[in-house]
Amino acid sequence: MAEIQISSLADSIREARQRVEQELRAQAERFEKLSQELMDVRQLHEQTEQEAARQWEEVARAAEQAVAKAAEEAAAQATEVADARAAEQAARAAEDAAKAVEQAAAKAAEEAAAKAISPEAVLEGVLSAVRNLVTATAPDQVLEALTQEASQLGVRAAIFDVRGKAAWGASAHGFGPALTEKILHGLIVPLNQDSPFKQVCDIGGHVDATAASLKKNRNVLDKLKPGPKAPILLLPIRSGGTVSAIFYSDPGASDGPLPVNALKILAEFGGAQIDRLIALSGGFAAEEAAEEAPEAPHVEEAEAPGHEVEALARAAEAVPEGGQDQIHPVEPPPPPTGQPAVDARAAVVEPPAPEPPPPVDVVVDAPLPPPPLIEPPIELAPPPAQSAPEPPVVQEAPPPAPPAAVAPPTPSVFDISQLSEADQKVHKDAKRFAKLLVSEIELYNKAKVADGRKNRDVYKRLKSDIDRSRQTFDKRFGKVLTKQVDYFHDELVKTLAANDPTVLGTEYPGPSA
Repeated sequence: MAEIQISSLADSIREARQRVEQELRAQAERFEKLSQELMDVRQLHEQTEQEAARQWEEVARAAEQAVAKAAEEAAAQATEVADARAAEQAARAAEDAAKAVEQAAAKAAEEAAAKAISPEAVLEGVLSAVRNLVTATAPDQVLEALTQEASQLGVRAAIFDVRGKAAWGASAHGFGPALTEKILHGLIVPLNQDSPFKQVCDIGGHVDATAASLKKNRNVLDKLKPGPKAPILLLPIRSGGTVSAIFYSDPGASDGPLPVNALKILAEFGGAQIDRLIALSGGFAAEEAAEEAPEAPHVEEAEAPGHEVEALARAAEAVPEGGQDQIHPVEPPPPPTGQPAVDARAAVVEPPAPEPPPPVDVVVDAPLPPPPLIEPPIELAPPPAQSAPEPPVVQEAPPPAPPAAVAPPTPSVFDISQLSEADQKVHKDAKRFAKLLVSEIELYNKAKVADGRKNRDVYKRLKSDIDRSRQTFDKRFGKVLTKQVDYFHDELVKTLAANDPTVLGTEYPGPSA
């Protein structure tokens, strides 16, 4: 039965990985589309610069014409007025007018430059946003990162989570302290009446809106308070082939233009990241279930049937999970009820309880000593004052001390049960993020992983990928976990090295904790 379960789980893992590969190919196509949109942003900026230069030339030309006209008028007044003082005042007035025109032109140019965003700044903002989105390990973290990164581009952003025939406020940045988390989560937009929000879901594309077009969504206007003439951009966040959320953005008090293409890129990549997390989480769930599946019980047969004392000694070494064998001196204290105890001269085995414990593995790594001599007659220890009968006591000649069985090495587990709920969530997110990073390394480097396992130099072959993923993991969780536990190292050993740390090779620097 256990083999069937493990086989089924392996098939589930294989299917999940196939889904991941399909999703990643789809993401590659999306990234190509994003690259094209970045080129469009650059072209738009160049056009903007050209237009600004043209307007500056027109302003300068107008200023020159005004100065010339003022000079002509001053000259005419000077010829008509005999008084030289009047001519001087006219010239001074013309000069003042020219300075006023120059100052107005300079101020207009400064305002235009303040509103304009260089393409390098936009590109850097988008790349920084993509890096932060990649570190998200859950869909709600993706939505939170989207609004936070959009606010870094100088806009106010909010995301509404689509649930059936309504969209609920999920995340927002840039609206100030008035928009509390409680107010945001209580902000509901119906999608069964005609509005720009419903249009986004219907067409699956972006919608340009204004405060006037959102008059049917009075609650949105009251809480988000966009400017009366400010442009509003509504973008779909597509996940699983449908619109799973609506991305709202406006320029706030500036009423300036929005970085439309940059926001489109963020929305597209946010949906792709959600799909990626959902696809990977299916494989992770199957692997975690495989880890928790119980192994088939195995009991090693006695090597010398007929030697009763040797069989009893072996039975005494089998302890249920969580139990402990205790080695005591010649006169040990009475063992706790329900647990076997073994001393150096006699093996005392408790009779089976009414409900026997579950079967366990009995592993004997070293051969047992020769069967000890039995001294007749067999003496039974007097029963204590209790309902259960006292186990029989077999006296034997002092045998040589049996070698201790060597248990297989088990990975150290960091106990998070004593931590606060918030700290436990951080540890779970870190473990999930490490699994995601290492799974991607394995997905794209299957041949190198196989060769590395065979030659026991996995780290040498995948050094750049492992180091880059290590930096990404430490950037997000390094300062939080400090030296408590290294989930990234644990996942490298489990996924890439097949639970054998030596397979990583001698060049591997080891865990950070």
